[in-house]
Amino acid sequence: MGLPVNAPSEALASLSSSVVRDLSTTARKISLPSGAKWAVISYRLLPGATAVESQFAKFVVNAYNDTDAATKLAMDGAFVAVCQGDDVVISAPSGDPIYRIDVVAEQAVGAEKTLLSVSAGV
Repeated sequence: MGLPVNAPSEALASLSSSVVRDLSTTARKISLPSGAKWAVISYRLLPGATAVESQFAKFVVNAYNDTDAATKLAMDGAFVAVCQGDDVVISAPSGDPIYRIDVVAEQAVGAEKTLLSVSAGV
């Protein structure tokens, strides 16, 4: 019998929640100044809204500054994609917490109504 092991995303923490309504092609920065042990990013089309074809959100973690975030969000392979209706769970090692998450929509949204939420354990 070994010692119990908890995944970092199950570590005890205080909840911090951020909401981005109607995500657009303008990048949004979510700051977690005390550092997060884990985060759950959810991207949803709101009920009754009409989806934009091939729409998804992109995010990067711990960019050094706005320029670094913009560069990474523009390069395939440097960001993580989240399709509408999906959730992404990320966790951080104890010595390198999550301080910043930058998000942007892949394409112009128009009348689409979306909600991107970030729940983080700080």
